[in-house]
Amino acid sequence: MYLFIIVVILLMVAFLWYMWFLQKRNNGELEQLQKRGEVLKEDSLRDQIEKLEEMKLTGASLDSFGQSKQQYSKQLNETVPKVLADISNTTSKNANFNVFGASSESKKISLELDKLEKTFEDISGSFSKIVESNEQNATTSEVLHSEYESLRKEILTKSFNYGPATDRLESELNEIAGFLDQEDKLTEQGDHLEARQYLDDAKVKLSMIKDQVQLIVPLYNNLNKEYPGQVEEIESVYDKLIKQHYEFEGDIQAQIDEVHENIEKSNEALSTLNFDTVDRTNENIHDAINSLYDALSREINSKRDVLKQQKPVLDYLNHAKFQHNRLDETIQKLEENYVLNEDDMNDFKEHGKTLNRIVSEYDQDVQRIADKSIVFSKAESDFKEIIDDLDKIEAKEKVINDNLNQMLSSEQISRKSVEQYAHKIQIQKKSVEQLNLKGLPEDYLEYFYMVSDEIKKLYDGLNSERVNMEDISKQVIVTQEDLENLVQKTNDLKQTVILAEKLIQYSNRYADKNSGLKESLDRARSLFDADFNYEQALTVISEALENIEPGSVDRIKDTISA
Repeated sequence: MYLFIIVVILLMVAFLWYMWFLQKRNNGELEQLQKRGEVLKEDSLRDQIEKLEEMKLTGASLDSFGQSKQQYSKQLNETVPKVLADISNTTSKNANFNVFGASSESKKISLELDKLEKTFEDISGSFSKIVESNEQNATTSEVLHSEYESLRKEILTKSFNYGPATDRLESELNEIAGFLDQEDKLTEQGDHLEARQYLDDAKVKLSMIKDQVQLIVPLYNNLNKEYPGQVEEIESVYDKLIKQHYEFEGDIQAQIDEVHENIEKSNEALSTLNFDTVDRTNENIHDAINSLYDALSREINSKRDVLKQQKPVLDYLNHAKFQHNRLDETIQKLEENYVLNEDDMNDFKEHGKTLNRIVSEYDQDVQRIADKSIVFSKAESDFKEIIDDLDKIEAKEKVINDNLNQMLSSEQISRKSVEQYAHKIQIQKKSVEQLNLKGLPEDYLEYFYMVSDEIKKLYDGLNSERVNMEDISKQVIVTQEDLENLVQKTNDLKQTVILAEKLIQYSNRYADKNSGLKESLDRARSLFDADFNYEQALTVISEALENIEPGSVDRIKDTISA
């Protein structure tokens, strides 16, 4: 029981200590809240309000000031006393050990003070903005007035730099003057916020005009000096060239007139500050002027080149005609005895037509030069085309001439080849005759006669009224291959006949001793003497002899080779 009482007493002491701690902490917080409330109660914005009231505000500035002042007054006279009363009540609760309620109220009061302080800060900022607007307006207005006067003076005294754009620039300057006048009136009336808007408008407009001036000067310089000077020079040169009887492909005067029209059009666009149209039109003017310079220069340079090239072109043309005629004579002579290449002859005929056309074109250009009705750039182009055509004709006719010479050379080679072929086939014939055979294999005879016919056709072709060397050259190659095959066939036949005869003769020693061999020997003799199938005869006797005396065939073959 005694222990229980002690525990209860200790708990009560601990509770009382905790309550005392909370009460002390709440007191500290409430004291801070009281100080913050007292600060707000001091009417800290009074000086700003009095200063603004002295400024005799109007318009938007007065409206803004009035709203902020009314809000401030309400917060100062109603909300602040209420908050201070709440602090006092909460302090009493805390003194009476209503510490938990006091803590909760203290937090609410702190939030309310945060809100009040932020409201006062915003109201102060609003007051400051009006004052600053007045101060800034004064500075900005002075700067803008100075810049306006400077720009106005420059535009009025140097209007010759801006041409048709001057009136528009002056109109925009008047607009700026209106903005500044309105700002002055509003400032005098005390409407500093509204006055600020007019200053901003004037500032933007001034900046825009400065940028426009930078663009206008070079554009108008082109339209007023550069382009007219260039056109004047072009017109002067054009008049001189016309008097000298120059001709032009395009209508130069129409192009000059168009440039004048575009200059006028660009000036009109510049008067309304339509820079996109001015840039686009000036670019067209620039390109047209360059084109006109090129057209005039081209004809002047072309005349010099044409007069310089007239004689060399004629000489080259006469040379080409001479070469063509000489080749024509050669062709006519050769055509009597030779069949000429069809493609070459077609090309040669086309060359004749081309030369006739070139002569006609050249004569027409020369006549126009004499009549002073020539466009020299066109004549220069004609001369270049003539030279190109003559170059092609000369190169191709050299090839044709080389082909003709090659044809004659091929004829000599072919004749020698045919003589060699004839001699070679006679050698093959004699070589076979020396074998003293009763007959020859049919396939060999057919091949022999075929080669003989080929050689005869070559003889006939070379001795015909009109030799076709293209066909003969091809046939010479074919005949050479066939003759080489015939030589091989002849050698093979000789080897087969000699070996067969040797083996048949050698087999006689076994004829009376071996009936099988006797039968093969009789068959081989029949194939050899009656059928002229020497290769089969060799096969039959070789197989029979090998059966009786292995190795004998190779041994006998070696004696023949040796």
